[in-house]
Amino acid sequence: MYFSRSPIPYPRDKNAGVKYFKHKGIYAFRKQALLDFYNLPMRSIEASEKIECIRYLEYGKKIKMVETNIEGVEIDTPEDLEKAKKLWK
Repeated sequence: MYFSRSPIPYPRDKNAGVKYFKHKGIYAFRKQALLDFYNLPMRSIEASEKIECIRYLEYGKKIKMVETNIEGVEIDTPEDLEKAKKLWK
C-alpha cells in the first residue's frame, strides 16, 4: 500500500488495535524492471521518504510482500552499517 519511515496510520489512538509492520527490503528484479525503474523520474513522495520502492507504487507497479516474524538489522546510514558490523562480530 505504502512505505514510510513514520508509523502509518498515525497512532493517535493507542487502543485502536492497529498492527504495524517493518519493511525489510530484499529485492529481485528482471533486467527490464530495472531499466524501467531507472527511466522513471523520482516523484515527490519517494524524494521525501527516500524509499526507492515508493517509485514503483507511485507509477502503479505491483510489489510482492511476505510477512515474517524474523527481526533484522536496519542499515540506512553509514552509522547503521558500523553498528551492524559490531553486532555481527
